[in-house]
Amino acid sequence: MPDLTITLTGDAAEKLRKLMMDEHYDRAEDAVADALEALVASRDPALDAWLHDVIAARAKAHAADPTRAMTADEVRTQLLRR
Repeated sequence: MPDLTITLTGDAAEKLRKLMMDEHYDRAEDAVADALEALVASRDPALDAWLHDVIAARAKAHAADPTRAMTADEVRTQLLRR
């Protein structure tokens, strides 16, 4: 697979520098590789499925008909009724 070059700016660059210092990485590439491995390991298939199947469907339904959305006050009222 070909190499990939990424430019980080602002907060992202600062977070990587801090990670490198705190964890004693010599190379940014090693810090990013470890961070990516940790991210992949932390993925929850059930959460991913819920986000894809339920939340994405609700977002599409809202985009198709925004009038179906409830205001914060309507949500609060319904919750207080329970």
